[in-house]
Amino acid sequence: MGLQVDPPFALGQTLGVTTVNDSLVGISGSYGDNWVGAVKEFTDVNPITGKVRSNRRKVCIAVRNTSTVALAPKRVVRLAAGSFTLVDGYASTANAEVVGVVDEYLPASGVAVNDVFWVTVDGPTEVSVALSGTDVAVGDRLGVITAAASTSTTAGRVTTLTLSGASTATVDHTLPVGYIGRACSAGATTGSAVLAIVKTRA
Repeated sequence: MGLQVDPPFALGQTLGVTTVNDSLVGISGSYGDNWVGAVKEFTDVNPITGKVRSNRRKVCIAVRNTSTVALAPKRVVRLAAGSFTLVDGYASTANAEVVGVVDEYLPASGVAVNDVFWVTVDGPTEVSVALSGTDVAVGDRLGVITAAASTSTTAGRVTTLTLSGASTATVDHTLPVGYIGRACSAGATTGSAVLAIVKTRA
């Protein structure tokens, strides 16, 4: 596959891996292996309605769901250790940074196990707010909230990032540890989502 060839699915879609034979992850020739890891820039336009949201660039990576659950849209997921192409669950630890946000335009049923989908790593996207703690205000810095497990309903959500103590340190001297984005809209801790400009280290 050439570097300029796009994966055959858009935002709001997945590759559509549905059978066991299609999802033999790690075996040479597995369906979708030639697409995972592809990076694509989308324009910030709703693919369902055609409505322009900001016209900013939205950088996404095609990844495979190797967790044990379907992954819901707008939730923050973690890349598996040592992998640039596999997602093994929701982000569930504070300061997690090697993460992406599941395609916000997917249906509520999310991404089936072993299917290939887009995560946003740079640019505008809606992202799910924590179910407890502090409501998110416009302009707040966002980080991943700690959860009991990477498959729980409380995982893969963001909270306001407080810059104090260790969190004020920087990795690349520009972004605080644990920072994954900034809120562009407000959201309550009721399972709502906020529009954010994200910039992760995936």
